[in-house]
Amino acid sequence: MNKAIENIRYDLIKFMSLFHRLFTPAFKGEIDEYNCTKNQSRAIMIIGRSGKISPTVLGKCMDMEKGSITSLIDALENMNLVYRKNDLKDKRKTWIHLTEEGESYLLKQEGNFLIQLEKTLGSLSNEEIIEFSNNLDSLVKIMEKVRDNQ
Repeated sequence: MNKAIENIRYDLIKFMSLFHRLFTPAFKGEIDEYNCTKNQSRAIMIIGRSGKISPTVLGKCMDMEKGSITSLIDALENMNLVYRKNDLKDKRKTWIHLTEEGESYLLKQEGNFLIQLEKTLGSLSNEEIIEFSNNLDSLVKIMEKVRDNQ
């Protein structure tokens, strides 16, 4: 086995563990009128970044099965944070969009997320934060390349 691939295997396990420990609590911020779960907040952020997204792609982004994604979208729709819209060109396809209320919620959650990131990264120097940002940007670009070539 290629030594670099073996190292990636171990580092990915460490990365996922550290990511969930350090960063996913930021998705579940203060209690508000919606009382969204961590997954609901993550979905709002993903949909907001995408503008629109299919349930299938959202499920892949969140590592959730079809039934679970359907339940999550139903709950967000009942809270008036998202709506479904059929694709005009392909009647089999549905898009998930944020409502105006969902967009307001997204802005609030992104603000909370930034505050949590600042707290989490607060012990780092400015140079370390810049290095972290640059390395994360490189990692995302490589992962997008791998995704696009599958």
